[in-house]
Amino acid sequence: MLKNYIKLTFKVMLRKKYYTALTLVGISLTIMIVTIFASFIDQIISANPPEVNRDKTLIVDKVSVFKNGEQTDATPSLTFLQKNIKDLESAETISYFSTKEFISLLNGKAAGHALKFTDENFWKITDFKFLEGKAFDLNEVKKGARVAVINEKTKAYFFNENEALGKTINIYGSSFKVIGVVKSATPFSKVYSDVYVPYTTDTNIQLTDKEIEGTYSAMLLAKTNDLKRVRAELKTRMRGKNLVSGADSVKVHAFTALEQFAKSSSRNDDEPEYGKTAIVVLVVLTLFMLIPAISLVNINITRIGERAEEIGVRKSFGATSGTLVTQLVIENIIITLIGGLIGLGLSVYASELLVHLINTFDPLFKMPTDSFIISWQVFSFCLFSCLLLGLISGVYPAWKMSRMNVIYALKGGNNI
Repeated sequence: MLKNYIKLTFKVMLRKKYYTALTLVGISLTIMIVTIFASFIDQIISANPPEVNRDKTLIVDKVSVFKNGEQTDATPSLTFLQKNIKDLESAETISYFSTKEFISLLNGKAAGHALKFTDENFWKITDFKFLEGKAFDLNEVKKGARVAVINEKTKAYFFNENEALGKTINIYGSSFKVIGVVKSATPFSKVYSDVYVPYTTDTNIQLTDKEIEGTYSAMLLAKTNDLKRVRAELKTRMRGKNLVSGADSVKVHAFTALEQFAKSSSRNDDEPEYGKTAIVVLVVLTLFMLIPAISLVNINITRIGERAEEIGVRKSFGATSGTLVTQLVIENIIITLIGGLIGLGLSVYASELLVHLINTFDPLFKMPTDSFIISWQVFSFCLFSCLLLGLISGVYPAWKMSRMNVIYALKGGNNI
């Protein structure tokens, strides 16, 4: 039966090419937008390489000082983090990092690069794929060795297709030896950078014991999925410590990537409001899909109306309303899936076009053209969106068709 429905669907598509074209255009554009949006969200919160431990990794990038009833928020200093965050029993590995930028001049053209100062533990928490060489180790960090790990985009920029190992790049007037090349992380990630160097080469670190404000963050890889244990231990560490003169208390904020995304719609730093974030995302997706769904409903009603004689004949030979509804809904789902596949293909080119558009506003610090990656999660979500769109736009017209008067339909009329 399904095989017959599929054959009939393609015959209907070829018979009414105008309606087919309108339907496919509406579906493909909708799925294209949904795919790009879903890809953006996926790369922010999902455990994709190199952040395969995202569900167990907490980012400490904010510290709050409470003094005389007032709250002051700041990015913590390296000194504060190393003094108060290290040796947590609930954390398997702790890494410190700071993201900055530098500009290079090559062949008379300037280009901006993301620079990350970090340590040897950074490579233990993440799972970067090394295309060449290796990461810097503890000895190199302790010595303040001027070594660098670069991503493939930076290698292509500085060295074209030539081997990068052993060559140097200039950062802030100092030469750094390239010891490794990694596959680029997504630019929406906390671990993304063009160049990674030991934090001990950061000449701007303020090594003052009393300082709390700085430019560094910490990544904590928890031993288990019970992240409440890590937060509880952090809270205990901060309790009773006279970290800032005259301060009543100090609090560090530690959240996963998902929690940080959820906090973007909340003013509460203690409990990310997942419900509110989910509602915002749902509303956006609904708006993306509702308008084309309404248009497809109208197109399907017109298309079904033009098949009145066919429907009348089938009903006169005993086809039930349920059978006809099932047939037309399946037809619509098949058409929607075809449009969805076209939309997925278009999303690849549309995402590159979007990146080019973004880069025109910041020609120095350009995003890679493959910044939006369609993972299996995104593909599954878009497949589900296609099915949902097919059902939404097909059920009502099919139900209207089931109420069609047989005699009127056989005369070529349309009473839906």
